Amino acid sequence: MTDLNAAAVRDQLGLDGTYTPWTDALASAHPAPPPADVPRGAELTALLRAVGVPEREDAELTATLAEVTAAGSPYAWLLDRAVAAMAAAMGSVGDDRGGPGSGPALPAALGAAGRWFHTAVFLAAVPEVRAYHARRDVPDDVSRATLADLGNKVGVHRRLHGEGGMGNQRWMTLPYGGILYRLGRLQFNLDRDPDAGHGLEVHVPEGGPLDPRACEESYARAAEFFPPRFGTFLKSAPGGELRLNCASWLLDPQLGDYLPADSNIMRFQRRFTLDPREPARVPEPDEHGLAVPDRGIVEFVFRRVVRTPADVAALPARTTLERAVVAHIADGGHWGAPRGSFMLPVPG
Repeated sequence: MTDLNAAAVRDQLGLDGTYTPWTDALASAHPAPPPADVPRGAELTALLRAVGVPEREDAELTATLAEVTAAGSPYAWLLDRAVAAMAAAMGSVGDDRGGPGSGPALPAALGAAGRWFHTAVFLAAVPEVRAYHARRDVPDDVSRATLADLGNKVGVHRRLHGEGGMGNQRWMTLPYGGILYRLGRLQFNLDRDPDAGHGLEVHVPEGGPLDPRACEESYARAAEFFPPRFGTFLKSAPGGELRLNCASWLLDPQLGDYLPADSNIMRFQRRFTLDPREPARVPEPDEHGLAVPDRGIVEFVFRRVVRTPADVAALPARTTLERAVVAHIADGGHWGAPRGSFMLPVPG
């Protein structure tokens, strides 16, 4: 059998020119990687439960993994190199994460193999991530909660698209790259801001109310968790401070026109001061009449993919937040995703 190269892989999988930079970078950075190891049978089932993948996905995912790991296949060529790239980038932040590991989504024409390919990458990377966590003295419960975000994103994909798969591969390089950790209700990743310096980016994962007490507990855990393990990067010390940043529709001041002041979202929002370098502004809508944050808030709140304002108007709005999202767009408004921050004291 002739050895595969990047061009042959693109040809066999029908990948157009947009995939050339990624596949060529994989070939250049990792010309002869070890075969990626994805467990089978009971070990695979245990791994899927450990990272939160719902049982309903087992049959299709198991069959697809056999296809994408088949020796000599173009998928295996990509998989081996993508996993090697993930390992090489472990723990790197910001521009240092510019390696080829994450990669673009594969074409829909490839069916289940395309939809599940990046899930295979992250499953094969689990041992490397766990080893990195061990070197950083990450508690086992934090490690497991962090890696379970893969199952969360698999669940989101099904609710959005009605089929199995995972389409958040660029995001998943954060928890599976050793720089994002779930600490209770919130997630935090190491962040490099060119002006404000190093800090933590705050994220709100799906699941449960945004309870203020739970958020404060997460902030307190972050202040204790990160400095001992990543103090060199954060330039933090006991008795100092950490900058916590958040860029999200959750910080859009327009929400205050619709939600009670004592609502969880507004209380979360008030914890942050909007960045004066980025005054609150609403992005321009696209040719279909929606701005990027419009789609983001609709996908998070409703778990629906929308194309036009008419699609938004047709959504079943039952909660105060759902009604706010729909009404604002129906009135011709658009949502923003401003950036805010606050300083978090580090225990002495």
